[in-house]
Amino acid sequence: MNTFKRKALFAAVVAGLGTAAGTAEAVYLNPNRMGQVLVYPYYTARNSQGNDWNTYISVVNTTADAKVVKVRVLEGKTSNEVLDFNLFLSANDVWTAAIGPSSSGGTILVTGDNSCTRPAIPSTGAEFRNFQYARSGTISAAIDSSLDRTREGYIEMLEMATLTGTTAGFITHDSTGVPDNCPAVQAASFTPASFAADRLPPTGGLMGTGTLINVASGLNGDYKADALDAWNDADSYSESGSLTPALDNGLGASQVVRSGDIDAATGASTLVTAYRAVFSNITGGPLAGAQAVASVFMHTSVMNEYVLDNGTASLTDWVITQPLKNRFVPDNGSTPFTPYTKALTTTGACETIGFTFFNREEQSAAAGGTDFSPTPPGGSPNSLCWESTVLSIRNDDAHTQVGAADTPKHSAVLGSTNVTNVTVRSGFQNGWAELTFTGTNAAFPSGTGLPTNAASTFEWSFGNGAADPGALVGPNDVTFFGLPVTGFMIRTFTNGTLTCAAGSCQGNYGGLFQHSYRTTINP
Repeated sequence: MNTFKRKALFAAVVAGLGTAAGTAEAVYLNPNRMGQVLVYPYYTARNSQGNDWNTYISVVNTTADAKVVKVRVLEGKTSNEVLDFNLFLSANDVWTAAIGPSSSGGTILVTGDNSCTRPAIPSTGAEFRNFQYARSGTISAAIDSSLDRTREGYIEMLEMATLTGTTAGFITHDSTGVPDNCPAVQAASFTPASFAADRLPPTGGLMGTGTLINVASGLNGDYKADALDAWNDADSYSESGSLTPALDNGLGASQVVRSGDIDAATGASTLVTAYRAVFSNITGGPLAGAQAVASVFMHTSVMNEYVLDNGTASLTDWVITQPLKNRFVPDNGSTPFTPYTKALTTTGACETIGFTFFNREEQSAAAGGTDFSPTPPGGSPNSLCWESTVLSIRNDDAHTQVGAADTPKHSAVLGSTNVTNVTVRSGFQNGWAELTFTGTNAAFPSGTGLPTNAASTFEWSFGNGAADPGALVGPNDVTFFGLPVTGFMIRTFTNGTLTCAAGSCQGNYGGLFQHSYRTTINP
């Protein structure tokens, strides 16, 4: 019942702010995890402790509308595109694929799904490409131009349009589960102009999942994709291979609900403040759409648990992905745009963090300076340098040092090379931790944060009783602090070979849990 109330409250806030501001069109993270855009925080085809990870992805069209969706796979260092194609989903359709290591030394996507794609995905799979980040003379190429870089990153899926008419008929599955005419939407004659009359604005309703699986190690972790709704209100179709649409091509306004504030009168967490913020394009910098999407992911800290138990040789990695960082941090090494502080170099754009950890008995300590091991190349000891970074939590126990001495160094669970290792104290085998963003521009309250660009933000603050109808304030200037971030914690337990009814069996287990956050918006 509480969940129902929270979702109903969110819907009421969104509707109320939209009415006050004259429109309801502003991007938000849908708490029901359905929307026009899906962000899959991490994929991997890395090898960890001698065994390969694979990533399974799915997207579900929960509506009665046929759709065309841009599928864009981005490598994790600087979010360069490594694969792009268009996916055509009929009503109530599901599409699935697997990402794994390729014999070329890179990564490959394979699918046995019948849904139409443009271009068609070969039965042998589609190889990821390094063309974008290997461009001669770029900082990105100097970082690493090899195909190995494609083995980890994250994924965006963006609904470009709903489909009607002949095109919807082509992609709709018949009674045998096969689309009526995939070759028609894969033909050279199928141009944007040729089916413009069949395209309507996006209607949302997409949901998706990601599964990280290491079969040989007996490990598995699952997550639901983040879902953005009200991202766009018009047909934005482009051919496969085009860098548009992207996350920053949506509407230049956002809606964010900050809940759990303390009521000074009662001491209870009953206060809620909702914001409808409008942004403007920055000359030479991020579009209004990039700022709007960034604002819905903005957090001052990330919280989750960790387990490093000796008895089960447990290990813990945190995935920290920053959608749209590359829109704020230019790839030519010039000064970044706030809320980012550090420019891109060949060792990354290293944003400083604080890391405070607690054991399960309330004891706490702060990691920092030389407590972080090893120091990210070129960065401060307490830094996240990549756009999809894996924070690997370790202590002095030998079992937690797996991969730490490798060159390049790897995270303990996922084998990530986009890694920052943090060492917690002896005696802190399990507990929870809080990562805070401390960069000059990101930090609260001293940083510049991500400000709205005009006095155009409306706020609606209210309590938890029928007698409190809420108070609408605005238009105002407000600032979102921290950095745009998403991700999860993944942990493993190793119990060795166990005796089972059918003989011996492997006693390895894994679990994945998405992060909790603190959100700071001022005033």
